[in-house]
Amino acid sequence: MNGSTSIRAALERAARTVTLRPERGQRTYTNIARVQHGTCCTISEGNDRMVIDVPQALGGAGAGPSPSTVLRAAFTSCIAIGIKQSAARESVEVDAIEVRLETDVDARGQLGLADEITPGFLGIRLQIDVRTPADPSKLDDIIAKSLRYSPLLEVFANPQSVTHQIRVAPPSNHRIGGRNGS
Repeated sequence: MNGSTSIRAALERAARTVTLRPERGQRTYTNIARVQHGTCCTISEGNDRMVIDVPQALGGAGAGPSPSTVLRAAFTSCIAIGIKQSAARESVEVDAIEVRLETDVDARGQLGLADEITPGFLGIRLQIDVRTPADPSKLDDIIAKSLRYSPLLEVFANPQSVTHQIRVAPPSNHRIGGRNGS
């Protein structure tokens, strides 16, 4: 099986499963970030682990990519993978996809120096380049459909409701959120 064929087969299996048993597609993901020393943050989700930090200029050690870098990487990879999957579903061969993301920021917002300036992105621009032997006109619909169903584009374009709960505890020998010995 070539790459496109195996992608298409996997997506068809997933679609059949969720069509027959919709509850199989409904999940809650739990991601845990822990900062204990400095700004170095260890992230865990299921069996996946990563380290995120900020550069020295922001008080960190630069022990990993910054949260903004990881956010941008998640966004561009979601777009690129989604296009590849959409093309495979339509049996359109794609050799390569490159997604370029540019975000404009003003650090005064993040540093709390100017309340009128957002701490978030001031602007977001995507450039999508696709290398394919297929008729380029076929890619327009595939990319449009892929973007329509992109979970991270949805989050960026239509912000989700966010709730939070704060718990404060005194220092102890136990890890925050963990159990004794965990």
